[in-house]
Amino acid sequence: MPLFGKQTKPFIDHARGDAQAAELRKSAAALDWAAVESALRSTGDRTRREFLVDAVALGSTDLKWVDRWVQERPDEPLARLLWGACGVHYAWHVRSGAEPKYVSSDQMKGFHEWLGHAEDQLQHAIVLDPNDSAPWIALLWSAVGLGLPLEEATSRWENVSRLNPQTELGALGYTTFVSARWNGSHDLMWDFIRKRLANEPDGSPQWVLVPDGHFEQWVADRMAGDADVHASRYFQQPDVQKDINDAYQKYLGSPARRPSPLEPQNREMFACAFYLMGARDLLHKELEQIGPGIQTLPWGYLGAPLAAYQGVRESVGLK
Repeated sequence: MPLFGKQTKPFIDHARGDAQAAELRKSAAALDWAAVESALRSTGDRTRREFLVDAVALGSTDLKWVDRWVQERPDEPLARLLWGACGVHYAWHVRSGAEPKYVSSDQMKGFHEWLGHAEDQLQHAIVLDPNDSAPWIALLWSAVGLGLPLEEATSRWENVSRLNPQTELGALGYTTFVSARWNGSHDLMWDFIRKRLANEPDGSPQWVLVPDGHFEQWVADRMAGDADVHASRYFQQPDVQKDINDAYQKYLGSPARRPSPLEPQNREMFACAFYLMGARDLLHKELEQIGPGIQTLPWGYLGAPLAAYQGVRESVGLK
């Protein structure tokens, strides 16, 4: 059980608690692209490979290592893929996670420019290796930021799901695109989620799409009405609570729970929902499984992520 140590404070863990992902992030920081290439080449499971690409690229602020990789191996699809994935994450760093009204014109210009550069590299990766699902995931997140037409984003989603029907990151990316907060609507988002889950078995990580969708709807409604976190009663609605509780029982609460590299992040999604629902017992149970390493979201919806997470832990008597 990943309990807090006496001196450990919450921190943002882009590796999501995964030892291999943490090592590959160290390799990238040391400009050792060869180690990253070797690891990805030896990873046959598509969902895990998508996860490792995303974990290495998360939080990118320095692309020197992928610049070197592309320069030394210009015809290597993994080099183009990682440059593109890192470029997408760097573009979101330039933009910041603020609401649009708080993003400057210079930030937005840089955001779109970096997404454009990333798109070029990702499309190049696809030409070099058309059977890889990972570039399409990064292209989905680029589509979110560029506000591309629904038809184009849907085509990108269809390519991801064709190459990897079990894709988890791809489903999360497309859910974000079709949400009302970005380029779609509540109806469009929930239609996708319900169809995606229609025949999904108990134990599947795909059930995290339910709390993810409710966070998207809550934030969109909150932005439209300028309501603050504590004024919102979205998660107090009985139908919302039933939806999330049912999804939890089908996934993390199920004896058929299927392993996923995204499980730590998925637990955080449910835990934050339980906090807003006032479901203290389930919140306590999940927080005991979550260590000090967390993701920016969903805690960032409550304020500064690290402080918010610490405050949620303290609310149920945990350090």
